[in-house]
Amino acid sequence: MSVINFKDYKKSLNKPKYTSTPKSGKNMYVKNLEDKITYFENKIVLYANNPIIEKCEFSVEGCAIKFCVIEKNLEILLILQDYSPEESENYIVTWEFYIHNTVQDEYIDSKFFSSSDMAINYFLSKIKYTT
Repeated sequence: MSVINFKDYKKSLNKPKYTSTPKSGKNMYVKNLEDKITYFENKIVLYANNPIIEKCEFSVEGCAIKFCVIEKNLEILLILQDYSPEESENYIVTWEFYIHNTVQDEYIDSKFFSSSDMAINYFLSKIKYTT
């Protein structure tokens, strides 16, 4: 996961998005990546003033947020796994949350969410009570 500074991330929200069309022979593991990134950014910007979010690392291309608890050797991650806009105004979204112990290389907690607000609030509350 590529990591960017939160201040740089906030600045990037105002920059125009790049577009790239799929090329033959390239890995097409993610459909509608531009829509997924846009959805991710639109949801995260609602929480941009949260002091916990300001301490997180972001991967825009991976649609992920990571918070590290160094003294406990933990990584707390929230990843937008799937975003599928339907023909109507509805959409399907799947967030994955997990806590990973980096020293013992084990997963302590793992959950999936279909509500963005619930996933982000769960992520924030787990960080609050873990630190």
